Amino acid sequence: MANPRIAIFARLANGQAAPVRVIEGGRTGLSRTSHAIAFDEKHDEIVVPNPLAEAVLTFRGNASGDEAPIRRIQGQRTFLQENDELALDNVHDEIIVPTRQAILVFSRLADGNVAPLRIIAGPKTKINRARGVAVDPVSNIIAVGNSDPQGILIFNRTDEGDVAPRSIISGPKTGIYTTKGFTIIPDRKELIATVEARGVQVTRNLGESFVGIWNYTDNGDVPPKATIKGEATMLIAPRGAALDLTHQEIFVIDKVQNAFFAYNWQKILQVTPR
Repeated sequence: MANPRIAIFARLANGQAAPVRVIEGGRTGLSRTSHAIAFDEKHDEIVVPNPLAEAVLTFRGNASGDEAPIRRIQGQRTFLQENDELALDNVHDEIIVPTRQAILVFSRLADGNVAPLRIIAGPKTKINRARGVAVDPVSNIIAVGNSDPQGILIFNRTDEGDVAPRSIISGPKTGIYTTKGFTIIPDRKELIATVEARGVQVTRNLGESFVGIWNYTDNGDVPPKATIKGEATMLIAPRGAALDLTHQEIFVIDKVQNAFFAYNWQKILQVTPR
């Protein structure tokens, strides 16, 4: 989010389309550099991080204009720091927030200066500059991108304290340099990650970054089972990803292109098999 606002577009919007609704203004508490957004369809709520204010903000699903959040997690007891990503578990009513050295789990209804329900942190976790997060409340996993080792760390959803990941996807075959966003397909037990190529902010080489798909059970130096990759995809610096399985589409935000791309999901599953 380069501008401190949330823009809502029609699902079939294309080209230079105007948003149908915008949340912005001083009362919203929004700031730039938020790199995630979650919509809770069950409770009709929008949840976003604010890393500059070290906060997590929850808005009504139909919020518009200069509207204040209905809940705000913020304060010393939260341990929020550099929290520009999050994921929502609306089965167990939890918000999962990765930070530089930890994964924090809050109650969905948390408000104010409240402590996390659980914290995953410590040397055994190998968490270092966690980027991007996804949660499967059915298979009970949490996946985060990691800077060192470069790759994906997968934990049990209920893990707490200094615990080792149940698996680590990392190595040259994975193609992972920096992961920026995650989503999952619980029914297929598949993890989807956006991967930014080395030096992309300098070279802006089209076709080097990609979106990769892995199985939950993958461990070690495992290549993705399918990818969205190549010049035709127009991807340069992919960030967040989201799925609309009802309409068989996957959405990807690209930072350098300053654009929102939609791809046909069924076609993706047919390419680059292992």
